[in-house]
Amino acid sequence: IHYSSVKPGHFLRWQGSVVPKALRWAVPCALSAALYHAVLHEWTGWSTRWEEPTKSEVAAWTLFTTIFFFLLVFRAQLSHARYWEGITLVERACGVWLNGFSNLIAFCSTSPDKLEQVEEFQYVLSRLMSLLFCFAMCDISNLDRERFPHLGTDMLDPASIVYLEATSSKQNVALQWIQKMVVDGARNGIIDISPPILSRVFQELSIGIVHFMDAKKISAVPFPLDFARMVWILLVFFSVLPVPMLCAVGMGMYQAVGFTFVIVFMSWSLHHISVEIELPFGDDANDLPLEKVNRRFNKVLQRLLEMQAQEVPCLVKKPDMSSRYMRRTSTSNLGSPRRSHAPVMRIADDGHEIMMSSEDGLTMSMGTGTLGSAPLGFWGQQPCTCHGRGSQGLDGRPKPPKLKLA
Repeated sequence: IHYSSVKPGHFLRWQGSVVPKALRWAVPCALSAALYHAVLHEWTGWSTRWEEPTKSEVAAWTLFTTIFFFLLVFRAQLSHARYWEGITLVERACGVWLNGFSNLIAFCSTSPDKLEQVEEFQYVLSRLMSLLFCFAMCDISNLDRERFPHLGTDMLDPASIVYLEATSSKQNVALQWIQKMVVDGARNGIIDISPPILSRVFQELSIGIVHFMDAKKISAVPFPLDFARMVWILLVFFSVLPVPMLCAVGMGMYQAVGFTFVIVFMSWSLHHISVEIELPFGDDANDLPLEKVNRRFNKVLQRLLEMQAQEVPCLVKKPDMSSRYMRRTSTSNLGSPRRSHAPVMRIADDGHEIMMSSEDGLTMSMGTGTLGSAPLGFWGQQPCTCHGRGSQGLDGRPKPPKLKLA
């Protein structure tokens, strides 16, 4: 159900509302409270109030209401999680399959000799992708296939279509046909792309079918029966219990009726909301818009087959590049140019070889003597100096002196 939060009139619509179901319990309980109050206080003349409840009675009532509302809210959270996971998996599968179809269209050969074969390949591919998505949606929703139209099978092989209609794993067969057609297209030169890049298409096809298998578990595995039974029993008990309690403590008739109606109405409304959204792949008003997703999938397939969608736009006017200043050094996030650390070989006065960075100005000595100091650049603001004689290693060669901050 699509609605706008800025239009209060949308909240008053009865389509998909749980209010009628909750009123079936709230109204009889409120009338029972009014009748019980009249019998207890007016018709029988009993006007003695109950004594103040003890601490144990208050604790027992508090414990009961806490457990009841915890289970009720917990089930509502699990139902919403199933609802959100369902639409997430369907949209992800739709996205990866459309991306794989777009990749195959882009990978097709542009040779004039294979133009007719490429057009046939794209036509058959679009029909098979539409069939694959249609069968996958039917599998997770258990709805009639007429609810999910496809692009048609008029120009396809009749024997293959008959076999597809007779098999029980329609989406798996359609997926197998698509993969086999891609392999044959790569072997015949219809798909002009290297195999490592083409393997991405097979990954997206497999990811999409895995998403639909994950969505299948939501419709195939219902909410645990024992949990649902316990919540329903507590709901019935909580609907009947407030009637004598609110009337016996000395409340007026209108107060008892009002409190009973509100408590029962809110409890059953939350329960029916959980029941509505825990199985999102149905035909109820609060279920997911699977038909809309299917129509959007077919529409995108048709748009990607258009000739204008397969032609990359070109420049009609060459941009003026003379006004741009091309800098050789890139700019960091702080706005300062990044420095290069390519070492440059230099020979010191004592004949030893040294390493020096051309832009940072850092000098290192492999022998004796002091080479001086240089700024650290972005490593710090203090200069560093190489001092003293380098020590000898195990092989007899001199080690470079350690750098010290001045």
